[in-house]
Amino acid sequence: MRQIRLHHSLWLLACVLGWTIAMPFSAEASCGSTSCFLTIPNQPTSQPKGVARVDLNYSYIPQTGPQNRVAAVDVEGQRQILGEHQEFQTINHLMQMIVNYGVTDAFTVQLLVPMLFRDHDHRIEVGEEPESDANNIGRGVFENFDTAGLGDIRLMGRYAILPTLRSLVVLSAGVDFPTGNFEARNNEGKIQEPTLQNGRGDFGVVGQIYQAYELIPHRLTQFASYTYQHTFENKFQYQFGDTHILNAGLNFLVNSTITLSGQINYTYRVHDTFAGNLEQAGPVGASAEPTVLSSLVLDRPVRNTGFTNLMFSPGIILNLGDNTRFYFFAQAPLVQDYNGGLEQGVSYLTGFARFFQIGT
Repeated sequence: MRQIRLHHSLWLLACVLGWTIAMPFSAEASCGSTSCFLTIPNQPTSQPKGVARVDLNYSYIPQTGPQNRVAAVDVEGQRQILGEHQEFQTINHLMQMIVNYGVTDAFTVQLLVPMLFRDHDHRIEVGEEPESDANNIGRGVFENFDTAGLGDIRLMGRYAILPTLRSLVVLSAGVDFPTGNFEARNNEGKIQEPTLQNGRGDFGVVGQIYQAYELIPHRLTQFASYTYQHTFENKFQYQFGDTHILNAGLNFLVNSTITLSGQINYTYRVHDTFAGNLEQAGPVGASAEPTVLSSLVLDRPVRNTGFTNLMFSPGIILNLGDNTRFYFFAQAPLVQDYNGGLEQGVSYLTGFARFFQIGT
């Protein structure tokens, strides 16, 4: 038991907050669903043999910014219509259960189960004659879209290499399973934008390398990680862009109860792609069908998706005893480029972690 407690101290000191990824909870600029790209105290490390760690956490991620007109994707009609939506805001609530179990002292398996709650406001049919309200020709029809439910479940394996009392390197790989609903419909009965759905509609793969080093033994720890995520094309021929995440930061152990944490998070996602034609909506106040720019159904980048994001994330970790941790983090934007879509505002993540001894 003394050895297990020593491992716990080293693991806690060596890690900070965050997860991806993501993902299925990632920022999508066109209609604005997002998540904190952080590293919470369980993702990058491995658990000692026979020890399970269960995390329950909650994230609040608002998206506002310029209320631009953005491209709409009609997955059933295989149409991409430029300027057909006008964005207002998205409020994202993300709850996660994350279970880690040490199969050996070096190898850990992890199960991540997300629940998503999203409230999105925009205008559709901008520049068109609306189907539902003929009095607002060309100005669009206001639409509120709420969704709640299970997201895409992730299963990962983590293997610690070159572990010493002061340093740690962990290699991780995993699979995202398409368990989240990706066919939710809006108030007109059409399948909603892919970037607002709870799931992506197909399998994904994720890889990560994590490194930590105690600059001051048992006091100050430096860490860094790189994460890559790829999702395969779903049945609507829509594919979410690859995501690259770089995190780096410091943990400072104030005393046996309090650890202060700070990190810089850089995220880059390439454009999503979709097999459809290309159309252009008319100006606001006009009453016309969209202009067809290309009638060919081809794989094309989806306008207003993809982004570059640089964030600063301070946080605190509290040791509430041998088996319980509490953590709270804020994430503030430094530099953002969401290709004209909604931008992530100041976000928050909080949660508890509980350790369990299973077996000997």
